[in-house]
Amino acid sequence: MDAFDRISARTSKQTRQFTAKMLDVTDRIHALMEAKGFSQKDLANALNEQEAVVSLWLTGRCNLELQTITQLEEILGEDILVVPIAA
Repeated sequence: MDAFDRISARTSKQTRQFTAKMLDVTDRIHALMEAKGFSQKDLANALNEQEAVVSLWLTGRCNLELQTITQLEEILGEDILVVPIAA
């Protein structure tokens, strides 16, 4: 068993799920940025935020708030999160 497997075995299911979802969100943001030709600096300027803070968001090292995700959706012109409507 390597170090990753040992750490994973000690990590709660909730933490693993959170991490996976956060990485899905940052992957979606990166894909939209690439499609729209946005750099990290462009996003920082559009959000009136420091580039270092945007870097933390885009690497999953800092939690993105729903308000920030909504601002990113507006700037990038597409949904990042889609919540299914209950039937």
